[in-house]
Amino acid sequence: RPVSSVDVQFTLDTVRDPGRHLDHLRGGLANVESVELVNPRTVRVRLRQPDGWFLRALAEIPIVPYQVYQGDLGGGGRLIGSGPYRVASNADGVVRLSRWDAYRGPRPAIADVEYVYQADAALALMAAKRGEFDVIPALAPEHWPGQPSAPGLAASFASLELLPPRFRYAVFGAATPPTDDARVRRALGLLIDREAIAADAAHGLARPIAGPIWPGGPGDGPAPPPPKLDPGAAGRLLDEAGWIDGDGDGIREKAGQKLRLEVLALEGGAGRATPEVDKVLDGLRRASIGLDVRLGTDAVLRNRVRDATVNLAFLEWGGPVDSDLTRLVGTGGADNVGQFSARRVDQALAAIAAVWEPASRGPLVGELAAILADELPIAGIVAAAPQGLVHKRVGGVVVWDGWFDVSALTLAPDLAPRAVP
Repeated sequence: RPVSSVDVQFTLDTVRDPGRHLDHLRGGLANVESVELVNPRTVRVRLRQPDGWFLRALAEIPIVPYQVYQGDLGGGGRLIGSGPYRVASNADGVVRLSRWDAYRGPRPAIADVEYVYQADAALALMAAKRGEFDVIPALAPEHWPGQPSAPGLAASFASLELLPPRFRYAVFGAATPPTDDARVRRALGLLIDREAIAADAAHGLARPIAGPIWPGGPGDGPAPPPPKLDPGAAGRLLDEAGWIDGDGDGIREKAGQKLRLEVLALEGGAGRATPEVDKVLDGLRRASIGLDVRLGTDAVLRNRVRDATVNLAFLEWGGPVDSDLTRLVGTGGADNVGQFSARRVDQALAAIAAVWEPASRGPLVGELAAILADELPIAGIVAAAPQGLVHKRVGGVVVWDGWFDVSALTLAPDLAPRAVP
């Protein structure tokens, strides 16, 4: 059925309802007072104040018909939308799309597209060599970097880097001693060997980062380079903060209190943290810092991370390019689990929110990055950098926000379409 203003009003009001728990989308509508129906093709949205993130939210929130809403904006797993393709069939792990000639926008050059679910990476590569696939969005670690240069693939495929705005980070308990001291947080950040984690623990499918801001990141703007591992500078910061190992027992102390951190980490097997977190913890111990480490699943960590005694936790965060980072580092932000609060950070976030044009936010986002590097409520570790393959006959691949627009693709002439796994 046609998209209507009723669907738009229903979706926006659903996102705005705290009881729906759509926190990752609701922040962009924080200044919406009302969504009013004008006619079947028009809604009027009233804002409390100018808010550039509202326009960003309208570009990001999927409009779901109220008839198919089943408790989430995925439509209960149904394939819905209003784009230039129609669903021809959906069976046996293959979604077949055909061009919809009644679409109001540009006509796609490719008439038919197949999305194939193939969980076995080796089988996907074999099928690509046989000419069955045009795009493999991400290779498994065991197939990188050898397969892209293999003779059966290198002649026909080019590399594909989607660069999704997703990253792993350490969050500090900013309201809990000793990580309530920015000097201690900066010291801990300098004890993270990001380059080793990206190369080893992440199998080369990640890149070091300083924080949530980089060109094309959740915060889209210039950012300082990722800090190098520097135990010497970290030690000087801890000394400056008064934490010194005066009795030679291998643990720093201050005013008779030992420097011990309460740490939450993801279970990596055999009663240990994941390899990348293990590298961080080893670096902290070598700096004469005592650790009380609790392991758990991702769900367990997220339930416990707001505990007032937690000093350090390791999490993953992702959002669209050009996101409002208030959620992550602003006072009271939904994902600000370390309870960090700093007036100058909030002021920088407010200045960014007042800008309507995304391209104009870049310099202000760069200023925020510099402030975050000083305050360090979170320490970026690595950003996802999956490596994929795209057949050389495919043109028009422009990556943005971890995706590319299939409707903008072209194929070299006289070649039959193939599938996208």
